[in-house]
Amino acid sequence: MVFLGVGGVEKTTYIYKVLGLSKAPRVTRRPGFYPLPIGDLLLYLVDTPGQYAVEVARRYYDAVKTFGARTDLVDYVYSVVEPETLGALWEIEEWVSRFSPRRKILVGDKRDLAEELGFMAVGEEAAEAFEALRVYYTSALKDDAEVLIRHILENLD
Repeated sequence: MVFLGVGGVEKTTYIYKVLGLSKAPRVTRRPGFYPLPIGDLLLYLVDTPGQYAVEVARRYYDAVKTFGARTDLVDYVYSVVEPETLGALWEIEEWVSRFSPRRKILVGDKRDLAEELGFMAVGEEAAEAFEALRVYYTSALKDDAEVLIRHILENLD
């Protein structure tokens, strides 16, 4: 599974929380591949680098084109307090749709900040357009790892 979104939306934080890593994530400079064993299942979480939509999308596209990797799930991640990060997913989707994954979900992160600010960019319209199975509103910093893992497992077959 691949986590896609522009820089600063907490993709790496989400992955670290799921993996149970306590260290603070750094800026992702190259793709990170993280194995996650769950019972008899072994998932590979891929953290894509890039600050801007086009560089994230091209890295995904080039990797799939070059390696022919099968992607079971794409987690589109955006910040619910930064609507432009949701808008950037449209550009990423243009590239992803060329080698469409089997399933997609949309994760609106930083829910905790949205609650403090009283503002939240909702993603239902984007999820429908991307043919994403579900939208989840999370806080990678504050949600339990089990909750974040469940979002992933609910969408794998």
